[in-house]
Amino acid sequence: MPQAVPQPEGDDAPDAYHDSSETDLAALPGPQERPVSILFNDTAYATVLATPDQLEALAVGFAFSEGVIDRYADIESLACENSRHGHRVRLGVAARIERRAAGQARATTTTSGCGACGVQEESQLLFGLTRLAPASPPAPTALRTGLASLEARAESGMHLALSFAADGELIAAGRDIGRHNALDKVIGEGLRQGRQAAWAMTSSRCSLELVQKSVRAGIATLATLSYPSRLAVEVARACNLTLINCHRGRRLELLSRGDR
Repeated sequence: MPQAVPQPEGDDAPDAYHDSSETDLAALPGPQERPVSILFNDTAYATVLATPDQLEALAVGFAFSEGVIDRYADIESLACENSRHGHRVRLGVAARIERRAAGQARATTTTSGCGACGVQEESQLLFGLTRLAPASPPAPTALRTGLASLEARAESGMHLALSFAADGELIAAGRDIGRHNALDKVIGEGLRQGRQAAWAMTSSRCSLELVQKSVRAGIATLATLSYPSRLAVEVARACNLTLINCHRGRRLELLSRGDR
């Protein structure tokens, strides 16, 4: 029988533990995570670890971000299936799309929330980068509204991505244990609705892949809560993507401007 963990007096004691080691898994409040396999017809492309909801949007956004499809119309059918430990999303596509998928399938069987891990070539990592047309960044008041929306939708252990129209209307919200998956979900939902986002916001730091996904989707502005990598800033500037660090709501810092 496990020994009880001593609890210092006072709920705020910095070295106090609340022992949940015997708590039933179903009662724990943490996010769900399951392997989600993405197939093009019968060709397995990749398996990502993701929160098992919005799976169709995730698959569409992932396929688009990866450059396997060029538009939502490339998908002829879409079906979610249960697998032994998780889920499969099968995209019915033309033979040419299936061949494209087979030619650039991930080298690893399973990728985590760090979505770019496992690509076979550096050129795949930089796929889809182009220079965006000049566009003004959202007004600071719009960013503040977006931050309030992030806070209102926050969920413990989950990343959140939001996409907005130019007038500030919310297009889609994506929640996932992986920040890349959350952004793929809003990109995929925008494609399904036939609406292109003017700007997006994520509740995370910014890596190169978030920049790549935004540019590929034609999103003119990406705002993130914490400081991006230097490579992300460098590529954002090269692609004319407006990149904003919101410093967790304390101040708004333009790191790359797309209106020049």
